[in-house]
Amino acid sequence: MWFKNFKLFLLFFTVVFYNCGEVKPETLSVGELKCSHCSMSIVDMRFHTQLITYKGKRYHFDAIECSDQFTKQNQIKAKQIWMTNYLNTNELLPKEKVIVVQSKKIRSPMGGGFAAFKNHEDAFPFQN
Repeated sequence: MWFKNFKLFLLFFTVVFYNCGEVKPETLSVGELKCSHCSMSIVDMRFHTQLITYKGKRYHFDAIECSDQFTKQNQIKAKQIWMTNYLNTNELLPKEKVIVVQSKKIRSPMGGGFAAFKNHEDAFPFQN
């Protein structure tokens, strides 16, 4: 009997400790999901933004401005926000580490012209 309880105890703590690790962004395929704010399909991955709440709910957006509007309207407390590097769609970066540029040279899905870059050197050619 004690062995059965011990196995349940180990299983429980394995699950708990596994879920306590670092939270990472999900990788998406083009058109796989719709924006949590405007319901447009996420097809231009250069502008994809992800948000995860402290409760573990994950939201995906087709543009940076959708993410900002959604968090303000719904008073969401984000645990982590990732933005796609405009120059490398396979690279999702934490919001704290990106340089966000608004420019007429950038044609974002919602027309705001916002894009995230890894560093100032990459962002410079897109600044007005």
